[in-house]
Amino acid sequence: NLPKGEVWQMGNISAPVFGAATPEQFLGRLESLMPDPDTKKPNPEKVKAFADANPEVLLQGKYLASQPVPASYGAVNYWGVHAFGFVSAKGKKQFGKWIFEPVGGTQALTDDEAKAKGPDFLIDELRQRVAAGTVAFDFNLQLAEAGDKLDSAVAPLPDDRKKVTLGRLTIKSVAPDATGACLAITYNPLVLPKGVEAGADPMLTARAAPYAVSLGRRLTEGAKQ
Repeated sequence: NLPKGEVWQMGNISAPVFGAATPEQFLGRLESLMPDPDTKKPNPEKVKAFADANPEVLLQGKYLASQPVPASYGAVNYWGVHAFGFVSAKGKKQFGKWIFEPVGGTQALTDDEAKAKGPDFLIDELRQRVAAGTVAFDFNLQLAEAGDKLDSAVAPLPDDRKKVTLGRLTIKSVAPDATGACLAITYNPLVLPKGVEAGADPMLTARAAPYAVSLGRRLTEGAKQ
């Protein structure tokens, strides 16, 4: 929630790329992973054939597989993956992709440390960090330049692009369970404040409808509990 009644919703992830370039590609990937009626498992030949024809669907998984397990939800980067245009009071528009970077830097676990942790250690650790008042992220915008690809969530901007800090996000509380305030948020990335505009990314424009369905299901399931 922002001043003057404006709202800015986001759905950031801990990878610089999304899992597909277009809604059609995303659907095809899901269909390729559907279990075979006989084996009850995905058909490896079907999975490979689709991935070979659509290598973009492997980028996110390859990135995550190359990274160690984070030590904390508060010590890992979060990317918006889509390009947005930021419009000045004079009407000048600058496109960029944002990233929330932990003020204290990223922290990771060794394989042995990760194996020794319980299944809920990340949320438990986050509650401890927040109680100590040590969870904050710089809201950085990586500025696009002429020729950069702005219509794809699987094409990050070059690493050498300039960054500017737009603000700082401080986490002050964490819900005690899964029924907190986040349950009723759609995380629709098209809910934007004045001066911020969506880019021409087909995956970005496709997210609103399924997110609304997801919200309805969460609220319905929550009411049953």
